[in-house]
Amino acid sequence: MLNETSLSHGIINVGDLPIPFNMVLNAAVLTVVVTFVFLKVSWKESILTSEEKLFSTKQSPTGRLLGLLVLILLIVPGLVNDEAAKISITPLVLWVFLWIGVPVLGLIFGDLYAKFNPLSIIVNQEGDSKNVYVASFLFICLTWFELVWTKPGNPRHIGIVFVLLIVVVSLIQKFYKKTIIEVDPLLVLHHLYSKMRVTNKAPVFRNLLNNLSNLAQLKGIEYFILLMIGTVTYDGLRETTFWFNLFGTRSSETSFSTIAFLSMNLIVIIFYRFACYFAIRVSGENYNLNEISLKFGHTMLPIAFAYHVTHYLGLLLFESQTLLYRLNDPLGFGWNLFNAQETTVNYFLEPIVLWTIMVIVTLAGHMLSVVLAHDLSVKIFGHQKSDKTQYIFLFITVALTLQALFVLSVP
Repeated sequence: MLNETSLSHGIINVGDLPIPFNMVLNAAVLTVVVTFVFLKVSWKESILTSEEKLFSTKQSPTGRLLGLLVLILLIVPGLVNDEAAKISITPLVLWVFLWIGVPVLGLIFGDLYAKFNPLSIIVNQEGDSKNVYVASFLFICLTWFELVWTKPGNPRHIGIVFVLLIVVVSLIQKFYKKTIIEVDPLLVLHHLYSKMRVTNKAPVFRNLLNNLSNLAQLKGIEYFILLMIGTVTYDGLRETTFWFNLFGTRSSETSFSTIAFLSMNLIVIIFYRFACYFAIRVSGENYNLNEISLKFGHTMLPIAFAYHVTHYLGLLLFESQTLLYRLNDPLGFGWNLFNAQETTVNYFLEPIVLWTIMVIVTLAGHMLSVVLAHDLSVKIFGHQKSDKTQYIFLFITVALTLQALFVLSVP
């Protein structure tokens, strides 16, 4: 979307790996399964809390000013001067700064985006939040623009999208009395990232798990998380030779890509819902499917996080190096603020090192998901039934692990 060579998936050939690819896959599957078995033997009581916790979206004057500046950088360069993507600050602000940079900072500092949210500078409705269905719909629209639209890095297209986005978000809040978190897809994305914050008080791991399990039970939050997984899964697969060999030149057609994009997300949701249904049937309890689906939503968040980070890590590490050059003339008026010359991107990490980091993050996310699912199963269904109710969840986790490693390793 900015510089295609900086994208992170499929960064090496399987023949370049220091160990056979099949061994990598087998070790990954074994790691997830052993984690599942270990939890069954040793984790017999739930230790995590499940409280609904939301946050204030009020902004300081400084935060509102920063939000306005970000909004200007998203809209003005494209709509006023129609800058080229390779020199404009606009695609960098959206796809590097907002999409991955700030969320990664949230792992250390918590939810930073809410403090300067550019979509809340007109209307910032707080109150009793019930669901995130609108935010989920707008998220799928935004990711469609990123992954299916032919020019997601075009500053003019980004400007139009954000004009529409801020108008829709503001009008729905104003006339339908929705809160900002119910309608703002970027706010939900950053809030979910902040749940993965690692700078917790000791015991760090226990507090991390509690932070995840305390995800507010807003209806539809599980679908938002599943869409995070489905969209990245689609993007990873569609850029492999496997995908092209399967579908040929059709894979570049907007109509076909839209169907494939929506289908991939639908498949992820259907499998998740089936896993919830299976858990209820095996347990013999009379739980509502929608209730269980919502309760288990947070268990998929580590996988969504791992997918998002590994998928965009290359973009963050490498394309961010063009920041000063793009800021040299931020609005496209011919300024020369820093007398900066065009940047040569330094790919300072060897592909195998970057690949290793991604594999570690991927496995850690899937293992953390197994831990959260086991704890919640013990709490809801009891220890004796916990493993049986999780068989489909385990199958999904293993399948997602294999798919993620395949995408990372096959060009």
